[in-house]
This record gives sequence, structure tokens and C-alpha cells, in this order.
Amino acid sequence: MKPVIIILLMLICCTCHIRPVLAAQPSAAIVATASSIPERLIVDTDLGWDDILSISYLLKRPDIKLAGITVTGCGEANIRWGRVIALTLMELGARYDVPVSLGSEEPLMYKHVFPQPFRNIQNDILGLLGSLIPPEKMSIDKRPAWQFLSETLNTTDKPIRILSLGGFTNIARMLRDYPQTKIENIEKIYAMAGAVFVDGNIAPLNNAKKEWNQGEVYATNHWAEWNVFIDPLAAKIVFDSDIPLTLIPLDACNHVILLPDIVEKITPYDAVATLAKNILEHYSGSHSEGIPVPIFDPLATLIATGGLTSYQYTPIYLDVLTAENPKDNHCGKTIMVEKGSRKIDVVQGVSNLLFSQEFCTTLSKE
Repeated sequence: MKPVIIILLMLICCTCHIRPVLAAQPSAAIVATASSIPERLIVDTDLGWDDILSISYLLKRPDIKLAGITVTGCGEANIRWGRVIALTLMELGARYDVPVSLGSEEPLMYKHVFPQPFRNIQNDILGLLGSLIPPEKMSIDKRPAWQFLSETLNTTDKPIRILSLGGFTNIARMLRDYPQTKIENIEKIYAMAGAVFVDGNIAPLNNAKKEWNQGEVYATNHWAEWNVFIDPLAAKIVFDSDIPLTLIPLDACNHVILLPDIVEKITPYDAVATLAKNILEHYSGSHSEGIPVPIFDPLATLIATGGLTSYQYTPIYLDVLTAENPKDNHCGKTIMVEKGSRKIDVVQGVSNLLFSQEFCTTLSKE
């Protein structure tokens, strides 16, 4: 998914390694102009550092109607801290009307998790959380995330766009546990997920530090991306559904980099923008590890909300491998297939310059 160590290693070693297509040839690439602004948007998130950047961007977009934040514990932040972070962000942005609902810490299949020492870094937002806590004005919606999603879709009078930033467990549980959900009210799901024609990022994180080593299941997986690997069955359920889906995989995210001189162009006028800039400075400014850091979830966010004026995508059929093999693990790998319920739009070509300009300009608005 997003960890800095992963991508630094990928930039050095394997970002551009193209693996052979095993099934069908991809359709012709399509250049898309900016998508429309969603009438309503639900963000499903694991509250990692770039999820926070994404939500910060949305909070600076008054034209975006946030219909809810659903938190998954199957990802970067543990669910308890995800709760705190989500409520804090809504309170910092004075979006007291946005419901926040919690999902599960248990994936539908396996027990894939980020190493806990890495999660600890995410849980307190790189050590920044303690200085941000505003007076508590909000509480959690008591419905589980999948129930919240279902009931919101069943009662909406306008289409809802879903931005998936932390795995598919909540969405898949809605499809499994609430089969009568009016999924026709989902305009589209935009998901930061997958590695289609490039290497994955499970093994690089696992092998980056001794304390992050979780064994061969992780150490030998050079194919999957974290948001799919964390719950491969959930990803497969969503891939196999009829819901329109745009995937923003590592193929695109690996090309979007925020350099220190770009970060310097952010002029924060409020707590939301200040937090975003502090996070970015940690990774690409004063706390830089010496190599530019790609950004992931914010790219998906700009594409989902019309913030990126153009990008290239390819409609293809995709499937997810769910079998586990610790000696050479391909679990969570996204593969091209010859047919499916519908084609998935896979974003591959993006402009780092256009992304950076829009992201920094929006964060700098008073």
C-alpha cells in the first residue's frame, strides 16, 4: 500500500519491472478528462498517513459532500486509533455532520496484517496526534461500517461515490451480509489498490527492518499490493461484483512524487492544512530519508473527485489470487483474465505536475 520504506526500495530496485501478461491483452488505453464532482462521497479508510492527506484535501473542498467515513481496522492504523484519528479530522475541519462508523479488525480471509511496530507509527500520526486533539464534539455512529454503508445506500436520494483507501473488507461485508443493498445507488468505487503490471510491495516492507519481519508468507510475496493482500477474498468479492470500479494501482501511484520544493508551496491557513504539511515535511522535507517519496491515496482522491484534469486508464478484466504459498507467495496478486462481470478501469498514466499543483493549491486555500 503506502509505507515509505516499501516505495523507497521499489524506486531503487523494481518500480519499472513489467511482468508478462498471463491471460488477455489489455484494451486500448483511454485518456480521461477530470471526472465529475461526486454528489455524495463516502470514504472507506485505514487512516494511514496518506489517508490523512486525502481526507485533509477533501476537508478543503467545500464542494464535496461527505456522506460518511467508514474506518477499517484491517490496515495501517489499529481500529481504536483509527476511531480517534477519524473523529479528530472531522472536528479539525468542523465537519460535525459527517458520520464516522467503525469496521472490523478481522479480514474475511487469513490474518494478514502490517507489522505492529509499523502500525504504532501510524496510530499516533507520526507523533503529531497528541498536539491536535480538539474539544470532543462528535461520537461514533454505532452501526458497523457494513450496516452503515447498506442503510445509507438504501435510503439515499442521490448516487453515492465510494473512495476506498484501505482494503475492501467493509465493502465486501456489506455485499455478503446485506445482499439486498441497493448497490445500483453506488455511482462508482474508486480504489487505491493493486499492482497490475508492476511489482507488489509486501516483501519490501517485510524485509526492510528486522522487527518488521513476519515470515515467509510476507517475505516471498513480490506480487501483491497491501490493500489487496490485507484481505484478498474481500478484494475478489468486489472485483467480481457488478459495481463500477476504477482502480488506482501501484502502476500509477509509483509516478506521483511530492518533492520538498513542492511541499514548500503549501501555505497552511488552518489546522487541517498545517497537519498535512507537517506530515509531508516528515517524509519529504526536514525528516527526509534522502529519496523522494511517492504519494498514493491522495492520487486516488483527486481522480475520484475531479481534481486531476486528465489521466490515462485501461479497461480490463481482473481477478485476485487467494491461495497462500509461503515458499513463493502470490496471494493477493491482481491478474488479467479473459472475462468477468464487467471491466475494471485501471489507471496507469498520470501527471505528477498536475497532481502536485492541484493538491498544494487546494490545501493552501483560506
